[in-house]
Amino acid sequence: MGKTFSLLSLLFILTIATLFRLYHLKDNPAGFFCDEASIGYNAYSLLTTGHDEWGKPYPLFFRAFGEYKNPVMIYSSIPFIWFFGLNEFSVRFTSVFYSLLSLISFYFLAKHLFNQPIAFLSLVFLAISPWHIHFSRIGFELISSPFFLNLLLLFLYKSLKNIRFYPIAVFFSFFYFFSYYPTRIYLPLVLLGFFIFHWSFFKKSKIFYLTNLSATLLIIFLIYPYLSDGSFFNRWQQVKSSTPLISVYLNHFSTKFLFQTGDIDFPGQFITRHSVRGIGELFWFQLPLLLFFFVSIFFSDCRRQKLFLFFLILIYPLGSVFTSVNPQATRSSFGIIPLQMASAVGLYYLAQKISLTKLFFPLIIVYSFLAYIPKLFSYPLYSSDFWGWQYGPRPIMAYFLEHHQEYDQLCLEGKFNAPEIFLKFYDPQNICQNKCQICDPAVFDSDKRQLFAVSKETYDKLISSSQSFRILHSITYPNHEIAFHIGQVQ
Repeated sequence: MGKTFSLLSLLFILTIATLFRLYHLKDNPAGFFCDEASIGYNAYSLLTTGHDEWGKPYPLFFRAFGEYKNPVMIYSSIPFIWFFGLNEFSVRFTSVFYSLLSLISFYFLAKHLFNQPIAFLSLVFLAISPWHIHFSRIGFELISSPFFLNLLLLFLYKSLKNIRFYPIAVFFSFFYFFSYYPTRIYLPLVLLGFFIFHWSFFKKSKIFYLTNLSATLLIIFLIYPYLSDGSFFNRWQQVKSSTPLISVYLNHFSTKFLFQTGDIDFPGQFITRHSVRGIGELFWFQLPLLLFFFVSIFFSDCRRQKLFLFFLILIYPLGSVFTSVNPQATRSSFGIIPLQMASAVGLYYLAQKISLTKLFFPLIIVYSFLAYIPKLFSYPLYSSDFWGWQYGPRPIMAYFLEHHQEYDQLCLEGKFNAPEIFLKFYDPQNICQNKCQICDPAVFDSDKRQLFAVSKETYDKLISSSQSFRILHSITYPNHEIAFHIGQVQ
């Protein structure tokens, strides 16, 4: 009965996690950001032609918008795009897939490091984590990295009992390295920290040295072309910052960022894409649990594992502190894994000291998650504009494709990040026959039959400048405010 109950409990948690990651996946967030469209279109292009959008066959890094996207998410999207077609759901479903793999691998990692109760609590905390749920529902690169981090750590610890597991750990470190840009900071630090804690085991192992040498040479070989032309560092050049590091580092541990506002309403932030309003990256109930985790390091067993976990928490801000916008939930998403596990260890330690914990804390956890659900569902009402998910290209392109034979040129206003990618994503077979373009409604050609999609702000400017605009169709945001007008400049 114990094993059956445990299995049913795990299946229940995974089912709940799946439902919350799949529910209204296509429309929440409302809109589809250019990074998602780029991942999807490049995967589609590889699937159908064997080349990326720029005609390069099976590249390691993808040129995209000049920052050169990593390969893991793009190649991983191919089977889902093959099955579901090229659409928002297939791209975001890849994220759901990785998030569920992260949950399963996280459970086995925590079980190996500690015990089954802590593994179950870790699974629960990750399953309901606002930080993890948010990025599980969007097609960003970062969501694959927790899965590979879990497997890397799991097989590193397994190698302490059998060194033959070490090459497997290194194998997963490759996927981790090529999953997201900040992992290039985290990977050497994670390995260095682990080896410091366990150097006595590895220092005499031939497999250890041979594997490391082979892996280093292979990575250098793979990235050398991108190092030589400078593209390997393009993203760093785009986001680097000169802000004082100490204050930025400490901001990542502020209660405001972690428990109160998260990324979205942190002072100085204005982008609504990275978290849900009204809640932090963690739940408030995790604050005392993290404190109890720190206390448990000095007063309970598994001290070495806890010290390493503490080390991972200390380095979690490093993916974000060097960039121009911080603290940022995306680039510091490394913290999702150690902070959830530390919370689980803290609750386990507390439950051993105070028996009433077993009664009250489940209620607190359920209450906190139930309070989060309405915030998640109301997210599209305020996050669909330009500083959010830039809603509009899908319905605009649908209207364009329906009416493309009636016009010589169909103009999408360039009021989006990298708007050209949406012409490719929503018309991959070029049904529009190159008539769908990015163009300025202020410069129109009276000799052509032109159709324009303009934002409400641009429409108001056209009207105020005494230009006539005949509205044929209007598109509204989820909050029912006008987003775009489609019509003709006269």
